[in-house]
Amino acid sequence: MEYEVTVDGQKFRVRFFERDGQLHVQHEGGTFPVQADTPLRSKVQLARLDGEAARFGYHRGKEAISVVLGGAIYEAEVREQQHVRFTQLAPRKGAGTAIDVKAPMPGMVVTVRVKPGQAVKKNESLLGLHAMKLENDIRAPRDGVVQGVFVKAGDVLEKGVLMVRLGPPQP
Repeated sequence: MEYEVTVDGQKFRVRFFERDGQLHVQHEGGTFPVQADTPLRSKVQLARLDGEAARFGYHRGKEAISVVLGGAIYEAEVREQQHVRFTQLAPRKGAGTAIDVKAPMPGMVVTVRVKPGQAVKKNESLLGLHAMKLENDIRAPRDGVVQGVFVKAGDVLEKGVLMVRLGPPQP
């Protein structure tokens, strides 16, 4: 299997294969035999890479995988190379168009944290919506520029009401 692994913003191509009944890993640093001394489904691994023992752990979050290696924590994204090729060929839906951020539930707008023309990053807070006795943080679904804010603090909204329109990110 071939993967594209992004660690702290740097991309690597990694390939796992079997040769003479032994698992090997190949990357830009070379080709090495790998032996896992713990079950591969375990979140803490003891593996031998080219004869050297290494202990590492990982945690799979919503956005990325956190890898602990030698006491250091690295944020990683792992994608199968075949998937990477398909996404490069297929146009990304909505990447160059506006996205409407609508109220996910009825509620009252508590705070508006953005204004038209402001650039926002994916998961950046757009506004606070009080619903079901909680203030819900409404976040940007992708990077972009705020084209319009259609609500203000104190507005009472029904589910599906347009709150913010995000245009494509600035180049």
